[in-house]
Amino acid sequence: METTMMLSQEFKEYNREMSQYGVYGSTLDDLDSGSYDIMLTTKTWYLEDRKSFSKKPQMNESEDITARQYACYISSIGFFLDRVGKGYTYVGFIPVRLTCYSPDITIKIERTFHIALKNAVV
Repeated sequence: METTMMLSQEFKEYNREMSQYGVYGSTLDDLDSGSYDIMLTTKTWYLEDRKSFSKKPQMNESEDITARQYACYISSIGFFLDRVGKGYTYVGFIPVRLTCYSPDITIKIERTFHIALKNAVV
């Protein structure tokens, strides 16, 4: 029989880093409870032959992710030096937008998280 580890236990070594952004073990466990849908929208801009990025992204992708994937994105903020935008969600005031640039500043990626209650009428 396989036992599943709670996200708060799996990411406990990142508690200090993630608590700076308002994400705690209880937040991760709440997201992992199955009551929420997490939608990730990734927008990508390429600099190409311009001086600045265009207003419209060249790529725009959306996908449903798990709470574990969200925790991986949040725990990697310090490593990739993402810019963090926080917003109010059903689980609190947590990061909802991460923006990063390639080392040569030719690619910009913005990841937006939308957290919604499952089976909620919008």
